[in-house]
Amino acid sequence: MQSSQFWTWAKTLSGFGQNADGSLSRLAFTVSDVASRRWLQELWVSMHADVHIDGIGNVIGRMGDPPYILLSSHTDSVPYGGHYDGVLGVLAATFVLSQWDVHWGGLMVVDWSSEESSRFGMSTLGSRSACGEADTLDWHQTDKDGISLQDAAQKAFGYGSVPIWALPVSAIRAALELHIEQGTALAKAHQPLAVVTAIAAPQRWVIALRGQANHSGSTLMADRHDALAAAAWLITRIEAASARWESAGLHATVTAVEVDPGASNVIAGAVRLLLDIRAQSADVLSTFSQAFDKECQEVQTLRGVHIDRRILSQEQPGHLSPEIIEVLAGQLRARCMSPYMTTSWPSHDSLTLCRHVPTGMLFVRNMSGVSHQPGEAIDPQDIEWGLALYYQTVKALALGHNQSERVLSS
Repeated sequence: MQSSQFWTWAKTLSGFGQNADGSLSRLAFTVSDVASRRWLQELWVSMHADVHIDGIGNVIGRMGDPPYILLSSHTDSVPYGGHYDGVLGVLAATFVLSQWDVHWGGLMVVDWSSEESSRFGMSTLGSRSACGEADTLDWHQTDKDGISLQDAAQKAFGYGSVPIWALPVSAIRAALELHIEQGTALAKAHQPLAVVTAIAAPQRWVIALRGQANHSGSTLMADRHDALAAAAWLITRIEAASARWESAGLHATVTAVEVDPGASNVIAGAVRLLLDIRAQSADVLSTFSQAFDKECQEVQTLRGVHIDRRILSQEQPGHLSPEIIEVLAGQLRARCMSPYMTTSWPSHDSLTLCRHVPTGMLFVRNMSGVSHQPGEAIDPQDIEWGLALYYQTVKALALGHNQSERVLSS
């Protein structure tokens, strides 16, 4: 299977939002994001697909009649990110579209909008909106420049006057996503591909610490209510707790710190932390939440501050379709590859989709093991294998081969 087109498309897409150092900054609803989606729309139209962009920026392409196999991922990025995260899946879907025969069945391709949480602190905005979960989004949440999600979506894609597309759940036979692995498991196992069985649930909390601003020179140590010192103490406790809870299926990370007033000679009166949590089960998340509240109570008592936490966004862990997992495993065995099964710590649009339609996911090995930075890397041969297996799996699902009949009836 020739994949030269894939690399041509990848080079063009990288030009939207590429920085001088080679990294990619294509944040949701920015000029580069809008331009890249318009380019993708034109590309899919040239392949004779019926394509439109909805009010939040989802790019939706259809070929043939329902029921559809849905292939999707995202092309927005984090600041100074890499060139494969999400993009690999969208271009893999594009590759399948370019080779598709409508006699095999209907095909739907989607580039979901704002999968990354970098700008508004909420992830998978496009897929959640299309799946009828828009009420879980805070449309008034602002970015670092004070621009609200609602205003950004309206300016970029006409949200408010242009409708948000609704995923036709009953018309979807199966959903599939190809994605670069965002870790080191495959490289350590010397495996080029992995079948994803489950996706950990992301939650993001805002932790607000309120102390008392005061003069940093004249205030005695015993009289201080330093919100920043208390935050530092809490951060180290969160990191230690995450290390203890890792084997139970939980990671917790403080990813952003805002200090008020942030002056060189003033004790911090308030601190705002953004906490990112990934949990592989609802039970472990609940237990961690209770333990975290106890830690906050202790820090409040010891440091003389007040701590509040607010849930910015939350999801539940997702288990992917056993039937599609078996189809993927069968395709690997057909190529004399031992099926390697894994759980995804990072979230994906597939976590949203698996709540509504039978969903599967395939990882391609990340040779560097790093993610959300330009150092992410894939061996071209791994991409060749990934594209070939992805294409054959989609075709098998469409034609009902390799036990996919069970998917049709689920």
